[in-house]
Amino acid sequence: MNRNEASSGGLPLWMANIPESADWTAAEPIDKGWSADRKYRIETRGGDRLLLRCSDAALAEAKKAEFERVRQVAALGIPCSRPIAFGERAGTGEEGEPGGAPFVYSLLSWIEGEDAQDRLPDLPESDAYRLGRQAGEWLRRMHGLAVPADAEPPAVAVRRELARKREAYGKCGYRLPFDAELSARIEALLPLLDGVPAGFRQGDYHPGNMILGPDGSLGIIDFNRSATGDPYRDFNRLVTFTSGISLPFARGQLDGYLAAGPHDPSFFGRMALYCAMECWFAIVWAVPFGEPEITDTLRRSERIWSDYRGFELGAPEWYGGLEL
Repeated sequence: MNRNEASSGGLPLWMANIPESADWTAAEPIDKGWSADRKYRIETRGGDRLLLRCSDAALAEAKKAEFERVRQVAALGIPCSRPIAFGERAGTGEEGEPGGAPFVYSLLSWIEGEDAQDRLPDLPESDAYRLGRQAGEWLRRMHGLAVPADAEPPAVAVRRELARKREAYGKCGYRLPFDAELSARIEALLPLLDGVPAGFRQGDYHPGNMILGPDGSLGIIDFNRSATGDPYRDFNRLVTFTSGISLPFARGQLDGYLAAGPHDPSFFGRMALYCAMECWFAIVWAVPFGEPEITDTLRRSERIWSDYRGFELGAPEWYGGLEL
C-alpha cells in the first residue's frame, strides 16, 4: 500500500479531504462496471453503508448535472441510490495517486442486495415479468422529467453521432456481414426523429445497473450515462442486454412502460433505429477493450439482427415482431 492509500481505521488518507468522511470507518473499492469513476463502499460509525464516486475535477460540471438528475429521480419516489452530498476537492498533491489530483465526489446511499442480472435468470417467469413491469413504469416516470429548454434536438445529435461512428467503424478493423443493410435501415428510420423534442434519458437502463434486494425489491444504482436526448433510446439496452438476461423481464419492461401512459406512434420505429445503431456500432466501443469484449459484442450484434429479422420487423420477434 502506498503512502497516500495508507490509513488508520480502514480509510485511505486522501479521503480525509472529504468533509463527510469524519463519520466514516472503512472504504472498500468497487471494481465492477465500465465507468471511469473511482467507486467505494463506505462504512459509517452508525453502521450505515454509502456509495462514494470520485471523478477528475475537469468533469465537475457534468458530474454536478448527473448528481442533480439523480436527485430528480429520487424525488419521484423511484428506489435508487439517494443523493447525499456533492463536492469538489483540491487533492493531496501526490502525483499519480488516488485523491492526489483535484477531484469531484458524489456521496449516495447504498442499496443492499445482489446484481439483478445475476438473479433474474433464476427467478420464476412471473416474478421476473412483474419486476420488469415495475422497471418499465419507473422509466416512464423518469421520461416525464423536465430538461433544459435549450437541450439539443435528438435529430441533430443523432445525425452528428452517426457521422462520427461511421468513420470510426471504417477504421476499427472489423466488419459486420450485414452492415450495408443496417446502414440502409438506419437512413430509412432517421426521419422519425424530425421534430422530436429532447427529454430525460437514463442512459444505461438494464439489469446490470439494478439491484435485487433481500426482500425481492428492485433498485436502480447507476445514472453515470444519464443525459438529455430521445427518451426512447433507453430501450436499446432492452434488446442488446436485458433480453439476453431475462426475456420475461424484458417483455414486462415494455408492457409496463407502454401501459403507464400514452406513447408516440413512432415508439417502435425509434426503438428499432437505436437498436440498429447499437447493432452496427457496438464493435467500435469494444475494440479498445480487446477480448472477450470483441467476440461478445459481435455475437450480440448477430442476435440483435436475428431478433429483428434483419430489421424487417418493427419490434423484436420475442415481442411479437410487428411490421415496420
